[in-house]
Formats: sequence, structure tokens, C-alpha cells
Amino acid sequence: MVSVVALGVVCGFGVVAALFVGVLAVYLLCRRRSASAGNLPVDRSSYEAVGDYKPPSLLSVSSSQDLQISRESRTVQPKTSSMSTTSRSSMRSEQFTDDTSSISAKSDASVDSLIFDPNFGAIRPDLYPRKDIVLQQSSLDGGQGRLHTRLKYDFRTCDLVVHLIEAQDLPAPDPVSGNFSDPYIRISLVPCVDERVRQSSVKRRTLNPYFNEYFKFPLDFDDLKEKTLVFHLYDYDKFSRHTSLGEVEISMANVDVSNSVEMWCDVQKQHKASRVGEILISLSYLPTAERLTVVIMKAKELKLSTAAPSADPFVRVSLMVDGKKVKRKKTSVRRGSINPVWNEALAFNVPAEVLPKVSLEVSVLDHDLIGHGELLGRCLLGGTDKPGEEQGHWKDMLTNQRKSVAMWHILRK
Repeated sequence: MVSVVALGVVCGFGVVAALFVGVLAVYLLCRRRSASAGNLPVDRSSYEAVGDYKPPSLLSVSSSQDLQISRESRTVQPKTSSMSTTSRSSMRSEQFTDDTSSISAKSDASVDSLIFDPNFGAIRPDLYPRKDIVLQQSSLDGGQGRLHTRLKYDFRTCDLVVHLIEAQDLPAPDPVSGNFSDPYIRISLVPCVDERVRQSSVKRRTLNPYFNEYFKFPLDFDDLKEKTLVFHLYDYDKFSRHTSLGEVEISMANVDVSNSVEMWCDVQKQHKASRVGEILISLSYLPTAERLTVVIMKAKELKLSTAAPSADPFVRVSLMVDGKKVKRKKTSVRRGSINPVWNEALAFNVPAEVLPKVSLEVSVLDHDLIGHGELLGRCLLGGTDKPGEEQGHWKDMLTNQRKSVAMWHILRK
């Protein structure tokens, strides 16, 4: 009886053990299948991370799945740093491709814009500013004062800009009457670029005038080196001729005006080697009567080629049309004087339509009983393309018809 019970117990334990082994085998088999399918967590020791960073999720993602995700989310460009190495490389390649396409599009647009921009690629020295350069121009002829100016070429408008700042220590024209003057400055570019007369304002009763005025000369930058900038300083006199205070000449070949240049120049005495005196002339035109009136008022400081102490001067005025002499008239003779006074009017009948073609040659001669007389000097008014005081006087007469316009002119041989 006891043996039967013991046998039953042993068989029961055997059956239970067999069931336990079967269940364990099934459990292990299922666990292996689930592990191969990726449903179970992977051991931490098998995870390879970049640097020391440990992501919170330990789900393993294959490189093929990561690449597939980055391709599907191409339009999305995350900026977080928690991406894998393969996703970073893929995103960089995509960004490079997008940037390249945008650059090519911009380059196409720039090529189209070049067709309509003729100045593209031109050198613009004004875009590279430098500090002002200060130059000193001295002369052996001292005691005439100094001129302060600033020069710069404007590449946008193709103009030479002259900033007339001031003058200092100018000489007094007449120390007896007073140690002051009424200075003004006339600026010109030689050879001339236009017919405009550039003149500063008159500063009253001073030998240190401050102007702060700007003047422009239109010309190409390449032609600037062949020019000379001339400043003529005068003392204004309402009732007589204007007295010269000196002049300043600046050769543009020696000055680089692509950037602003500040200059201090010594004023020199005005060159009078070719001058043989001056003459005061008044012009007026009456359109209703078609009459041109030339008033020869007086002359000053006439020079003789001989050693004679005085001369017997008279003035001959020749009316010319298109350079051909049409008519002549002359004044009376003033005996024994190099500063003669005439105050004589010479009238010419000139139609209004012919007036633009008319010019006047004014000649001062020394009267001689034998022959035609020695030429002391001459000047030409009107009918010339060379701008200057003579041309300015003629234009003032045309602008102010019916009025007498008087001006001093330099006589040259």
C-alpha cells in the first residue's frame, strides 16, 4: 500500500517537472523570437553613442531606417543636436544641395541685372576713402600771402570740385590809404573747359578773407592732368579798375585728386611779362536803332618798345564779321602820355541778326607822322571761343542791352 502511494507521488512530481520544462522551453523560444524581432530592450553594453551623450531612449534604430526617415522628412530641417551621425551627414548634404540651387538662381538673377547695369565692374576710387592729404606749395616770391583750398574729383558727376576756404596775410593794395582791402578771387582752369566765369564773393575791409565757397569744373578725369588751376586775387574798386593782389597756379599733373587734397599755396605776384598796359572800354547795344557803341575811356601803364619817355597814343577799333574786318574807326591822339584819357564814343551800325558773328579788335598805337604808327597793344572783344574777361564783357553787353557795361582789359602785343 505504501509503495503504491510512493509511486504515485513520484509520478506526480515527474509530470509536474515535465510540464515545467515544457513551459520553460516555450517561454525561452518565445523570448528568442521576440528578441530577434526587436520587441525587447537591448543590453546597455551593446549601445554605441557619440561622445558621452546617453539618449533617454534605448530603442535601437538601424542606419537604413534612419536614412529612410531623413529622406522622408527632407523638407524639415531640425536644429537640435540630438541627431545621429548618419542623420547629420544626410542633413548637411541636403542643405548643401539646397544652397547650391539657391546660389545658381541668384547668379542667374545677377547675370540678368548685368545687362541693364553698364557701370558694373568700373573702378570707383571714391568708395575707398582716405584721410585728407595736406600739401604745401611754396614760392620764392614771399610776402604776398597764402591761399587755403581743398580739391577733389567727383566721379559720380565727373566734376572737379574746388573748395575755396580762405586767404591769409594778403598785401594791402595801398598802404597809404589804409591797411585793408576788399578782396575777391577769380578761378579758372587752363586750358578752359567752358565759358563760365567763376568768381567768389567780395569780402569787405580785410586782409584775411574767409570764403568757404565751392566751384565745379566739368571734365573727364583722364583730361585733368593736362590742366592748370589758376586763382587770380583782386582788390575790388567800385569806381576804378580792380587791383591785382597776386595769383596761384596749381598744375593738376602733380596733384592726385581722386581723394580729397587740402592745399596751402603761397600767393605770387601776377605775371605781367606779356602785358603792355590796360585799357578801359564801355560797350552798349541799342536794338531799336541797331547801333553798337564803343566808348574808349582811358588807358594805363602803356609800355614803349623804344627808350622814349612818353608816347602819343590813339585807339583804333576794327569791326569784324566772321573774322573779316568790315569797318574801322579811331580816336584822337593824346600827346605825351602813357596814361591817356579819351572818353570818346565810336558807333557802328550792326543788325541784330549779325551781332552774334561780330567781334571788335581794339588796338592802341603810338602816333607817328611817317607811317601807320607803332602798335603798343591790342585786345579782342566778342566773336571768340576762348573764354575770359573779354568774352565775359561781350556777353554782359548782350545780356544787358540798352545799358553801358564798362570793364578793364589787358593789352598784349
